[in-house]
Amino acid sequence: MALLDRFKGFYVVLSQMLQPPVTRQYPKEPRKMTHRFRGIPVLVTDPETGEEKCTACGLCATACPNNVITMTSEPHATKGRHPVTYNIQALRCLFCGLCVEACPVKAIQMSHHFELASTSRDNLLYDKQRLLELGRGIYDEVEQTESGEWIEVTRFPEEVESPQPKREVA
Repeated sequence: MALLDRFKGFYVVLSQMLQPPVTRQYPKEPRKMTHRFRGIPVLVTDPETGEEKCTACGLCATACPNNVITMTSEPHATKGRHPVTYNIQALRCLFCGLCVEACPVKAIQMSHHFELASTSRDNLLYDKQRLLELGRGIYDEVEQTESGEWIEVTRFPEEVESPQPKREVA
């Protein structure tokens, strides 16, 4: 009986050795996020003009339950107003997406950026420039489903790199 148990154990080990590995080498092979994944909220630019879409209406800041979005605005020549400063405190953000739902011009989107770990609290205060860098390549388009319905789909770039500097470990 003991001999049979040993052969069963060897069989399990050998069968697992012949299967492909399921482990990913994380930094080298980044995981592809699902479409509904909610990472840090980012500011989006218009793909045709390259200008930021935000009109500084403040609805995203009002909708935020933790008040993590702050902004100051000034008049703009073509679109009424635009934000001079726009900050998101990632430490307090719930990643709930209420700011995205509240935005009438879809200037803020939930990104697929999930690498938020930092050694400094100051790195988790995202300013306007950093949010625009993270939002580069994200755009909305309308497409038709198999059933014939027209839906709006948010497209994300294949890779989203962190704009914060990374230190090399010796």
